[in-house]
Amino acid sequence: MTAGDRAAERRAHLIGAVLDLIDGGGIPAVSMRAVATAAGVSLAQVQYYFRSKDQLIVEAFRHICRDVEGRAAAVGFDGPARSVLRALIDLWLPVDERLSRDARVWLAFSAEATTRPSLMSFAAAVDEELREAFAQILRRASESGELSPAADPVAAAAGLLAVIDGLVVQSLVLDEPERAGFLAPRVEAHLDLLFLSSREKGGGQGGVIEERT
Repeated sequence: MTAGDRAAERRAHLIGAVLDLIDGGGIPAVSMRAVATAAGVSLAQVQYYFRSKDQLIVEAFRHICRDVEGRAAAVGFDGPARSVLRALIDLWLPVDERLSRDARVWLAFSAEATTRPSLMSFAAAVDEELREAFAQILRRASESGELSPAADPVAAAAGLLAVIDGLVVQSLVLDEPERAGFLAPRVEAHLDLLFLSSREKGGGQGGVIEERT
């Protein structure tokens, strides 16, 4: 193992401790000393790899983002836009222990960023990247005739992200076994508002779209 590999491994170990602290007590639970204790290392080692609490928090959030990006890369983007979006949305829904932890960390960071200027720009950039990713898929859906004519891809992407955020918050107060049953029909209901049904795409449904608008 090279020196660079060892440094990356130690940083990853410290980030894991930060994630556990946020999951258990939110952002207020994180401090340089608390991370050292949770990771079983000296305070000096934490300070060697991270300059401040804010850097620890941002790096922990980046870890969550990279993890989501890695799983998103495994999603096939060549299929129907609705199916692609549904698969991507599933990456955020807290239906198991790992996804629940990630969701709690994500929400804790987002809440903290609203009052901590040092975190605001990073949080805003992540949200904008997500909105643009959704918008690209929805533009393709519009071009292929999958999207409702009433749906603007950019506005729909922003609305979709807001819906996901809201559903995640609501589901986290439920017991884990109840979440999938709560989330799935509500996600599908929102996608139904955006995408044309097979009947609508085939024509002869004029009144359906008119009722939506």
